[in-house]
Amino acid sequence: MDRVFDDLPRAEELRRGDDITPDIHNVVGDITVILNEVCEELASGNRHEAESLTGYSHPERFGTASLAQCAPPLGTALVHLSQVVDRLGFLHENIRHSSTGRTPPPGDIRIVIQEHLDQASTSLRAAAQQLRAKATEITRVFPAHTDAILAHYTYNPVPAAVTPTPGRTR
Repeated sequence: MDRVFDDLPRAEELRRGDDITPDIHNVVGDITVILNEVCEELASGNRHEAESLTGYSHPERFGTASLAQCAPPLGTALVHLSQVVDRLGFLHENIRHSSTGRTPPPGDIRIVIQEHLDQASTSLRAAAQQLRAKATEITRVFPAHTDAILAHYTYNPVPAAVTPTPGRTR
């Protein structure tokens, strides 16, 4: 989430007339992937509940619900980015006829674009903050479950040292 937030174009790029469409494309794609993962987690949780006799534990349900709560701010960010795409399309069609490719947009359009970028930024920060808060809550409320998950996903990239048998040399 932090990387997505960092990839959002900034006001100075608009003032210089830089082409921000590749950045918008990347950010929209990244947010869509995250939102898709949230939906997949919810779908698999529901599928697991329906097909399994054991069902999900309370920590797993809590984690899935916590992820699902970040969907609204992610969707809001996409809404604002779609407005940016609309304005950039307007610029592409009607204004950008420079041979240099760095024609700053008119002030009124630039302000609208920047407002939508700021709103998308606020939404992404809210989603990231919400996920961090829920992660902290999960580790506090369900420490044994968290330790088990971390142990399962911990990877030790340094293999155990192999020592040669004493007395044998080649």
